[in-house]
Amino acid sequence: MFGRGDGKPKWKAEYDNTIYKIYDWEENLAGYFFPHYGDESENHEDGVIDSMTKMHADVPEATLLLPMVKLGLLDNHDGMDIDYVISSLEANTERTGTWKKWLQSNAKSFGIAGAAVHTAREDRNMLSIALGIVATIKLGEKEVRDFLSPLLDKLHEDGLL
Repeated sequence: MFGRGDGKPKWKAEYDNTIYKIYDWEENLAGYFFPHYGDESENHEDGVIDSMTKMHADVPEATLLLPMVKLGLLDNHDGMDIDYVISSLEANTERTGTWKKWLQSNAKSFGIAGAAVHTAREDRNMLSIALGIVATIKLGEKEVRDFLSPLLDKLHEDGLL
């Protein structure tokens, strides 16, 4: 329906220092996946996380961080037209409402136990949504991609990614 039509995966997961970067079919960064490695990973220096990843171990939960809304209102030193501000706020209110309805309808089927909104670290105008996922998740780039693909596909299909 979207993405590549050649049978190749639409999404890509790339392991990078304890987290996975999630890319779409055009190689755009779509989000971050943070496995919860458990108590045995408290000391990152001993290589437990890398070992768990190489062994394709299971983790019981994770957080998926995705872009939610782009405000476009902060840090503007020249001032903005009030109609632009109202329009931006209304559009972002509608989009956050869409996210809320989507979560109410889909959270259970995707193992989403909760969600929290954060200001993106790199862009104060971006709000990100952190989805807490409770499920048995096998580590590894292909495994994480395969696990997340149905969720990412649904979010894309519903206009949220």
